Amino acid sequence: MIRAQTLLKVVDNSGAKLVKCIKVKNKGGKSYANVGDIILVAVQSLRPRYGRRVRLKMNKSEVHHGVVVQTRRLYRNKGGVGLSFGSNSVALISANNKPLGTRISATLPARLRGLKWTKLAAMAKKII
Repeated sequence: MIRAQTLLKVVDNSGAKLVKCIKVKNKGGKSYANVGDIILVAVQSLRPRYGRRVRLKMNKSEVHHGVVVQTRRLYRNKGGVGLSFGSNSVALISANNKPLGTRISATLPARLRGLKWTKLAAMAKKII
């Protein structure tokens, strides 16, 4: 479960490395987010640039939207199989729900495909 002030890893190549959750959106009063929920994040640290020609899409302390793609908390699917990950991770999206990065370097749960995030699932390295 992701709450405000939680630090999350960024798993896409948008330029951010670490972000902090500011607010959980569209949950109807609930103060936590699970896999597939949209959150508002602030960029805490950036990935290093390898060369001067590399242009970053963001700066430190900018605010972006993100989709929670991995959580450390165990959740069970309808078949009863539990799934948890090693870290809390997020993929950054634009305001109109388009991904900011072009690649995702993490394993994503298949649950994302059923929650309208098929574009993120298609960019992923592996789906469990």
